[in-house]
Amino acid sequence: MKFILSAIFILTAFIKLSAQDFVVKNNDEVIRGTIKGTDYYSVYISENDEKDVFLLAKDVKNFFWNGNSFLSKGFANGKNFEYRFVKVIEMGKVNLYAFGGGMLTPQVKQKKVRFSPSVGIGTGTGGFGGMGMGGGISIGGGRNSAPEPPAGAPVVRYFIEKPGTGPLQEVPMKAITDEDKKAGVKAILIQKLGDKPAVKANIESSTEFNSRDVINLVKAYNSN
Repeated sequence: MKFILSAIFILTAFIKLSAQDFVVKNNDEVIRGTIKGTDYYSVYISENDEKDVFLLAKDVKNFFWNGNSFLSKGFANGKNFEYRFVKVIEMGKVNLYAFGGGMLTPQVKQKKVRFSPSVGIGTGTGGFGGMGMGGGISIGGGRNSAPEPPAGAPVVRYFIEKPGTGPLQEVPMKAITDEDKKAGVKAILIQKLGDKPAVKANIESSTEFNSRDVINLVKAYNSN
């Protein structure tokens, strides 16, 4: 009976630990606790639910939050190079990521931090077919200054990656892909997935190219 209780205790502790949020920094240091949000340029975690830590994407390898994995990836933005977090949708021979989708970082209470980060995202030139996005972090001091909530990323953008064949490439799909974007999505999929005849045939016979359709095509490619 004692053995069974001990086994249950160990199993419960393992499940609790494995389900905990965590951040892996570039130096492989692991920070565990409760992630309070991300604006895709930074992540905000309560370390061991005791101390709040604010980390930029350039200083982080990846993090795990609410059952989802996020990676820090480099993006060209004009003449600059910046890091952003992307949510992992599918990984394998071909990887599919999502960026943005709304406000994921809560407003930080001023009494808990000495500065208030705010991140702005705006479209610009350069990077992925002229759809580059720029983010800036401003730090304002003073006890009376009110923190500004980060703007977040209002639109979900998808990126595909086939390791060894070049950088990330944006896929202009949506939950319901615009009619004038379907040909472009199809061309990208043929380029990345077309070396498998069965998958290529499915791409060629497809007509909608909505995000769910594309995700299923990538999953089919990775499963063979």
